[in-house]
Amino acid sequence: MLAARTCRFGFFGCMVLLLCAFLWCGVLGGQEIQKAKSHLVYHIGTGDVLQISVYQHPEWSTTVVVGANGEISVPWHRDARVAGLSVEAASTLLREQLQSVIDWSCVTLTVKQRKGSWVLEKEPFFVDVPSPDQIPAARVS
Repeated sequence: MLAARTCRFGFFGCMVLLLCAFLWCGVLGGQEIQKAKSHLVYHIGTGDVLQISVYQHPEWSTTVVVGANGEISVPWHRDARVAGLSVEAASTLLREQLQSVIDWSCVTLTVKQRKGSWVLEKEPFFVDVPSPDQIPAARVS
């Protein structure tokens, strides 16, 4: 004969479950906020102070200021126009220029002082919600 088994949660068991659910929702909420922030990307502007680090080549690592014409001077190449570019795009541009000098390069670009602007790269996803006057009234029979 099969015995019926029950699972009983006491007060503390329920509290633990509620706490876990609360923390889980908090983690998910934080991820959603992080996704919303990822739409804004910093674009380099004139007057920004940039630190350029070249892996295993400290002689080419430098700190530069973006000039009024939007260009920076790098030791390995002619001036590079970086104003208006995102940090990632400017880093890619510098890496490509450096690859003309050495076979393999790893360039890290860090903005030390910002004068540029944050730009909305992608439109965030929004769901259109109809206004209350567009929702048909519920019929009560």
